Formats: sequence, structure tokens, C-alpha cells
Amino acid sequence: MNKQDVERIISFRQELHRFPELSGAEQQTAERIVCMLRTIGVDEIYQNIGGHGVVGVIHGETAGASVALRADMDALPIAEANETGHASEHQGVMHACGHDGHAAMLMGAALSLLKNRPASGRVVLIFQPAEELGTGAPAMLEDGLLERFPVDAMFGLHNWPGVEAGRFVIHDRPHMASSDDFDIEFHAEGGHGAMPHLSSDPVLASGLFVTALQQIVSRNINPEDIAVVSVGSLQSGFASNVIPTSASLKGTARSFRPEVRQDIEKRIHDIAQGVALATGCTQTIDYRRSTPPVANDPDCTVLSRSVVEELWGAEGLVEHPISMGADDMGAFLEAVPGVYAWIGNGAGCHAPQLHQPDYDFNDSILEKGSRFLSHVARRFLDNNQ
Repeated sequence: MNKQDVERIISFRQELHRFPELSGAEQQTAERIVCMLRTIGVDEIYQNIGGHGVVGVIHGETAGASVALRADMDALPIAEANETGHASEHQGVMHACGHDGHAAMLMGAALSLLKNRPASGRVVLIFQPAEELGTGAPAMLEDGLLERFPVDAMFGLHNWPGVEAGRFVIHDRPHMASSDDFDIEFHAEGGHGAMPHLSSDPVLASGLFVTALQQIVSRNINPEDIAVVSVGSLQSGFASNVIPTSASLKGTARSFRPEVRQDIEKRIHDIAQGVALATGCTQTIDYRRSTPPVANDPDCTVLSRSVVEELWGAEGLVEHPISMGADDMGAFLEAVPGVYAWIGNGAGCHAPQLHQPDYDFNDSILEKGSRFLSHVARRFLDNNQ
């Protein structure tokens, strides 16, 4: 991309940042994306796929293989602390995970592919809604995305704070965890705090449950595996001398292997039932599987790394630990082979982190991200003529 193209993509990114929309409510974001796709001359544009999802198609000079490039576009319910000229104008909502930058990098890749079309095949541009809920990719798949736009591979790019700006991390093993959520409620008769012997106690049950959960990773999961079980919310009661009638908890479970995921789910059910029995309470549990782990395809990993090395040398690639964070790109990569790479958003102890009010996407990496995506797509199509 020339300087004018880069400035255009930066302006587009900052416009998305100023007007963020929550998962499932990305209507204006989708309209802005569609408007830009039309402006740059994308061959085919489709809307409202799996919600507010947008798909664009760029045709090569002749028929051939198909490759998808994917970006997310939803924001988070966080009040922005930055005071930049492009800070969020929607109170309590901001792009705190860089999805504005992801969409802009994909738009930059589209611009490059239109200026120099692939010799053969086609590129499918996927702008996905509702990633933060883990429902966007499944919704697009259920809406027939891959039946309407069959592809042979899919590539995506996520910014990563803590990695030097513009350097790439491309893992050769699962690198973002599966994510499951659970809601548990313990029920009791309730009673007077001074007469606990006359009532079962859901607060006691909740405390025992949270403590017992800690044995799942430390005692039930093979130490060679990686897993996390966390409770993020516990609500019960309002007065110091009243034993409440219920206590509710919300938590998350993360892992990488299907067997471990299954074991964790079973153990959470077992512990909830055991605690309820031991404390004289009853319990209800709602356990929901959300996103599968993100795992790169070996051949696509080799291709992606070779593109980085070709463009920026071996120093363009760095190693970085895997993450227990989740992304519903995993649902796409269960359906088709591909790669979800990371691009550094900036290193150092003061680099703003994802999902924080002081976060902002680093515009200096937009050009590199766009080049990576466009070159990966072109290389894949050239290799599969």
C-alpha cells in the first residue's frame, strides 16, 4: 500500500473506534464496512450473515481455489479512559480488544488484492460480529457461510500487547483455549443468622464449592495438560443476620484438549451435587460450551511463517506463550484448515492490555497486518492453482 492507502485505512480504523458497538448490535459498524467495500470496488458484497456479518468476494483473473480472510468487529462494555481525537463517542462502550484494527487490516488487505488481483481463485473477506460473546462464528456457520462461500483455508490476525509492535507470532500448537461458562445456584430454606441449625445455608455451600473447584486442576487434571477454572461472580443475601434462600455463582473453564474439557465439565457437576448433598441444599447448574480451542493447521502454519520471513526476514517472527484467552475463530478452524496469527501491538511494562480502558490499537502496525493477510491469501492461491 502507498502512503495514501495507509492513511485511508488508519482513518477507517479510527472511525470504527469512535463509534463502537456491542456484540450483536454492530449494525452501523457493518454499514461502515459495506460502504468502504463498495468504495474500494470489492466485486461482491453480502450482508446480515449470522447477524450483522458482512462478506465480500474478490475474484482472481481466472477460476481456482478459494481462501478466506476473517476479522471481528464488535466492541466491549468498557468506558474508555483515553483522550485521543478518535476516542469512543459511545458512553460505556469501546474497542478495547482491537477489533477495529482487525477490520481495518482486513480492509487494507482487500485494497491491496484489488490493486493487484490474484492470478487465479477468489478471496472471501469475512467481517464477523459477536466475537466477544463467542457466538458470531457459530452463527455465521449456522447461517450457511461455508455452503454459500466454500473455501479451502481461512486466515486471521489478532493484535497482541506484550509483543513488539509489528512482529508476528504463529504457533504450531493450540494457542487459545476452549471456553465454557457455568451458572450455579444453591437453594435453601433460609433463616435467622443466629439460628443456623434450623436452616441449610447456601452461602456455606457456595464457599465450599469455590474451594472444592480448586482441586480440579491441581488433583484431577494431568499436570502435563493446561486448564483453568475460575469463579468470577458470587451473589447472595443482603443482611448480616439473615441466612438467604439462595446463592448464585458464575464461572469459566478453559482448556485445550477435548478429553480435559469433558473431565472438567463432569467434575464441576459432581462437585456441585456433592456440596449440595453435604450442606443440605439443592442446586441447579447451567453449563454452556462456548468456543473450541484455536489450533493452526500445520501446512498453513508453514505457509504463514514463510510469508513473514519473505517480507520481513526471520526477525519478523518471535516466540510467545500460548493464551488461556478464547476466540471463536476456533469454530471456523474446526470447519476449515487455517491460521490465526498474532501481530505485536507493543511491548514493555506500560503497553496497554486487551480489555482495559486505556487500550488502543497501534496504528503503526496496520500496514504490516494488511500486507501479511494479502500476501498469505495470494500465496495460498498460487500454491493451489
